[in-house]
Amino acid sequence: MTNSHLDRRHALGLPAGSVRALHVLIIVGITCAIIAWPGEQAVAIPAYLIYLIFLMLGHFFASHGVSIATRGSEQPSPLYLPGGTVRLLVILTLGAAIGTKLYQRPEIFQQQFDLSVRSLAEQPLVPVLILGGFFAGVMLRAVVGRAKPPMWLQDFEAWISIIALVGLGIAAMIHLIIVPSLEVPWLPLPTWEGILGAVIAFYFGERS
Repeated sequence: MTNSHLDRRHALGLPAGSVRALHVLIIVGITCAIIAWPGEQAVAIPAYLIYLIFLMLGHFFASHGVSIATRGSEQPSPLYLPGGTVRLLVILTLGAAIGTKLYQRPEIFQQQFDLSVRSLAEQPLVPVLILGGFFAGVMLRAVVGRAKPPMWLQDFEAWISIIALVGLGIAAMIHLIIVPSLEVPWLPLPTWEGILGAVIAFYFGERS
């Protein structure tokens, strides 16, 4: 029996949810790298990462059974991995990074937590950009429809979000390597990071 859902082509020709799974794994990986960074100086987790983590994990975990294959379904799981692998990797990676830092350098972890909370208060534009991007994606999906969105549109959106993801990876390296070496540890990155985060949030909203 032919199943139209199984025959449908998804972004970049990958299984449903693969691009979102890639984003989740990389954003979680960047966050864990910042948490576990072995330097003597605490590095704040940038506000855009905190907002994206909550938005992406909530969306990705909730999408199983809706727009992403579940364990035991006929369609392949994201990235062709065994069902539940991405969720397990996310939980293990975050748990390992936080647990290791708490065990080895609890004082640095506390400083990092305090700096991260302060960065949220100091960057009120970032959540506006990210949430705005997400809801813009939701509205576009309402216009285009969920059943059979154009293939070119799916691929275009996927590539733009991946490029934005690369940009955020560069921003993370700036936070980890360049900013700690400055006498005044500050660079005007929040607006740039917020815009890139909004592009990624747009993709998640459009795929909701």
